[in-house]
Order: sequence, then C-alpha cells, then structure tokens
Amino acid sequence: MGRPFCVQTTKRSDTVRIVMGDVKNDQSSAGRPRDPRLDAAIIDATVEILTERGYNELSLAAVADQAETTTAAIYRRYGSKSELVAKAVFRTDGDDVVADTGDVVADLTTMIGWSVEKLQHPAALAAIIGLLGESKSERKKSVAQSSSASRLTAERLERAKATGELRADVDTSVLASLIDGPVLHAVLGGMAQQIDEEWIAQLVNVVLNGARPDPAAVKSSGRHAKSQTHAKTKNRKVTVK
Repeated sequence: MGRPFCVQTTKRSDTVRIVMGDVKNDQSSAGRPRDPRLDAAIIDATVEILTERGYNELSLAAVADQAETTTAAIYRRYGSKSELVAKAVFRTDGDDVVADTGDVVADLTTMIGWSVEKLQHPAALAAIIGLLGESKSERKKSVAQSSSASRLTAERLERAKATGELRADVDTSVLASLIDGPVLHAVLGGMAQQIDEEWIAQLVNVVLNGARPDPAAVKSSGRHAKSQTHAKTKNRKVTVK
C-alpha cells in the first residue's frame, strides 16, 4: 500500500549543498520537466542501499551509480543526503498521508496504518538511526520534514473539531503527538511487528476518548437551550389587534 520512498543524492560530500544557483529552480530555468522514471529509479536505489548497507554507507554517488544517473540530477531534486533520506522515509505527499472521509475514527485508523507500514520498512529504521547522528543543522531539517506529517494529522483533527466530533477546547497538536509517540516507541523498540488492527483500534480509542464531547454535557446543554427558549416564549407578550 502507498507509494515508494523518495531519495536524492549528490557526488561531492554527502551532506554539502550546492550553492551555485538555486537547485530547486533548475527545472524551470532549463525548461525541461523532470523524468518521473528517473525519480523512481533514484528512490528505488536509495531505499535499496539504505536497507542493505545502512545510513552511514549510503552515499549520493552510490545512489547515482545504481540509478544510472548523475549526482547533478540528484541535486536538482534534493540538496543533501539527509534531505533525501528524510523525504524518502517521512514523505508527506501522495494519497496515503491524510484520510478525510468525514469519520474521524476511520480516518485516524487508516492514517496510523499508513504510518506503521512506512516505518516498518527496514530502510525507515536505518534512516532514523542515521539522521539522529547527523549535525544539529541537518537534524533540524529532518525534524521539520517529519513534523509536517504531524501537522497534517492535526489539521485533520481540526476539521473534526469544526464538525463537533471533538471538543472545541482540545489542542489537536497534543492529540497528534499522542498518536505519533506510541507508533515510534513500538518501531524503535523492535515491537513494530506486534502492531495489528486491534492495536491501532485501541490507540485511536484511547486518544479520542479524552477529546470527544461529553454526552451528558451535550444533553444538558441541549435541555438548557430548550428551557431558555420555552421561557422566552412564555414571557413574550402577545398583542391582539
């Protein structure tokens, strides 16, 4: 399920960015669209090397060789090794990131399943361990990339607040963290294989139970509103001409 990982490489030092011009705008300046087949080849090569050799043994030159391309072509897509790996593992584009069917329980269940599937991949654990060993500046970039997934989850929860599925006073960023934490704990603790549909259902239930509106409070609020309406109607003066 879902799309493959994404990765980019370069020939020089693996984490040194090219500063001669804007690599992200290279495509538009050249006036030539990128080849999606090459994109896929780079992705496949990166994931394969990451899985077989680990993060430290992955070089942008090796990815270029395996993908039968050049490091310059990889730099046009990614600025560094860490950026390539982070985007490959913590990808936040595509139709397997955010579910929005109108049912917050079903959507969170689906989204957690997608996350678990990606993080269970051997390349994901290798990436997490490798990225933690990068420099502070590179780690910050990786965190920014991975946190965007939590942001998208929080945005989905905000829509649930708007429809009354969650309480208005709930901090959706906290809820998103409560979802991310157990999944990462299971993956890093070597327990990812224990995650099944029942595990995910329990996680969704625990997270949402404290965020849903209190049924008693909703009923009480409804009765209070009806009482106020009745009192206003009773006290209203009727003038007969």
